[in-house]
Amino acid sequence: MSQRKTFRFRTNSKLEKLIGRELITNNIIAFFELIKNSYDAGAKRSEIKFINVKNYVVDNTKKNKEYFVDGRKVNMDEVLTNNDSYIIIEDNGQGMSFDDVEKYWMEIGVVHKELIKQIQLKDDSVNKMYNRILNGEKGIGRFSTDKLGSQLEMTAVDKTGAELTTVFFDWDKYNDHSLLLQEVEHDYIYESLATPKKSGVKLKILKLRDSWSIKDIEELKRQLKKFVSPFSQEQNSFSILFSLNDNTEKIINDAFEYSLTSIEASIYSDGLFKYNISDNNYSSQEYNNLAPPAFGPITVKIIYMDAASKRSFTKRTGLSTREYGNIKVFRDNFRIFPYGEPENDWLNIDNKHAQAVFRSLGTRDIIGYVQISNLENEGLKDATDRIGLVEDTKEFEEFKKFIWRCIELLQNHVFNKIKKEAEQQGNIISNTIENRREKEATFKTEVIKVLKNTQMAKNDADKIIGLIENNNKELQKDLNEMKKANIVLNKKIKVFQRITGTEGMLIDLLHTIKNKTALLDSKLNKIIIQNPEIKKESHNMKSILTTINKMLDSALRKASSSRLVKKKEILSDIILESIEENSSICSENNITISHEFKDNHQRVLVNRESIKIVFDNLFSNSVKALKLAVDKKIHISTKHDQGIIEIFFQDTGSGINQDDAPFIFNVTFTETRGNGLGLSTSLDIIQSHDGDISYITFPEENEVGACFFIKLPIEG
Repeated sequence: MSQRKTFRFRTNSKLEKLIGRELITNNIIAFFELIKNSYDAGAKRSEIKFINVKNYVVDNTKKNKEYFVDGRKVNMDEVLTNNDSYIIIEDNGQGMSFDDVEKYWMEIGVVHKELIKQIQLKDDSVNKMYNRILNGEKGIGRFSTDKLGSQLEMTAVDKTGAELTTVFFDWDKYNDHSLLLQEVEHDYIYESLATPKKSGVKLKILKLRDSWSIKDIEELKRQLKKFVSPFSQEQNSFSILFSLNDNTEKIINDAFEYSLTSIEASIYSDGLFKYNISDNNYSSQEYNNLAPPAFGPITVKIIYMDAASKRSFTKRTGLSTREYGNIKVFRDNFRIFPYGEPENDWLNIDNKHAQAVFRSLGTRDIIGYVQISNLENEGLKDATDRIGLVEDTKEFEEFKKFIWRCIELLQNHVFNKIKKEAEQQGNIISNTIENRREKEATFKTEVIKVLKNTQMAKNDADKIIGLIENNNKELQKDLNEMKKANIVLNKKIKVFQRITGTEGMLIDLLHTIKNKTALLDSKLNKIIIQNPEIKKESHNMKSILTTINKMLDSALRKASSSRLVKKKEILSDIILESIEENSSICSENNITISHEFKDNHQRVLVNRESIKIVFDNLFSNSVKALKLAVDKKIHISTKHDQGIIEIFFQDTGSGINQDDAPFIFNVTFTETRGNGLGLSTSLDIIQSHDGDISYITFPEENEVGACFFIKLPIEG
């Protein structure tokens, strides 16, 4: 006869190790878990102390920091701990009574914090009570001490200050897997205090499992900076102190104070979206109504790091912006890992930056945070492995989309600002050139007057010389001003290049696609007009479309951190392809193309599509410059000399004004009513191939048009 009975799970002692040193992946996470427990206990201060270790001194006066132990210069691998070293983590929270220790601390996975999600604390500065949201939920954070050391002395004073309980843990007892978890015993001492003490918990961790070097200590302090809330108004409500023996310092999160450009945004439960873009003395606040967020109300701050901000940030924190991370997530002022870590691009910022998103910022250009709450963001739940949030939910996807909305608002502001500043510097150059021309005209008029009204006596000759000298001084002054403006302009453009793509501007691709579109229009027009030749023309059109597709496919490579793939190519073959692709639009404009190759089919190490971009830009400029010419010709010639292939691209168009010649490779310069990007892009491409491109004049005075001189090194 069958009889129904019951089984019960037993817990092997191995579980302690699974939820302790094996679950906690590194020492930094262990400290974070223990500090979080202090926060949840209502502490306003948590202090980490390394005792019985070597003291070291940091010399920050040198370009590279230097470290000294007992006056001896050492490297960062110098070990500071020894067998007698120990760690103390101490807080001034509400502490625990004996009953609390027995009921909560000694029970794994206790539900206490699930039932009590917030506690009330007194703000002494304003004599008011405020709520603190609790972070821990799983009831296993205390086992992080096992990650740091094999022995623990836990001392707790309850909130009345009348009870002191000390428990002694030897975590290695759990290595005996023949025991059940509840069979492992720990000694304790209970004391009723006649004189009350301040409440709190003190964890003394002995027999450290790892040796701690200067590098480890510095890394811990750097990481602790990131654990504290970035909200300046919240930093006084909970602080972290760090001590090396008797040397104590306060950990300050000041990571967001070095940039002038940022966006602060909030979305409320009803969908009200409020954001403010700040930029030095500029501020713009906007309101929008969106759908109520499924993820709940949140606050976002994202900061744009320009070159000056990055230098200041690195100087003060010892980290580059990339090493620091990007957009971090805080739940009630505490970090949720691993979001925003250096290698955790959880928002796919760099991926979008690489995928032909023309006006975009990368992870090295923005840092910031998102603030969520246990009470108001129930849809954003912690993952069961204690790392991150549950991500396969509708709430998490909408959460990311909202953050991207904020990123896009900021990057639009940044790019528009850079463009405006670049245009202003370009206007300075243009205005200075015009002023110079007027002065030259006045100078010539004065000289003519003098020559007409004098027999060139000595005094008059001196007057002419004086005019010339004064004019030269003015000329030098103007040229210096132009030079300064040009430097500023180029700096702006370099910033633009770094932001837009790590290996070159994505603008060049868009510029080339525009040229290709013009070619395609020309082809289509010709096919329509000359219907019998559709088959013949379609072959060329397919070639053009193939080229466009190749360039689009190469966009990711152009924007990625690795260089474009370069291969040995016959340069004259590349030029012939460009001639073929541009032949239709040239024919339509009655332009004759000729070529003369004397490079003996030498090879060059290039990216084929990039070099074709250069020739497409030159063809496009020539077609525009030849609009009003009578004899419309483009001639391309090559020769090789001492390991270099020289290319001459010449047309008979309107040419380039000598006053403008020094500036033609600057972004925004144009004489053809284009966007001023072609020649700047061409220079970048040629220089990335260890070559050079320049504008040259003709030795014969009767020659007209423009000539560009390109040099590329021969490969092998």
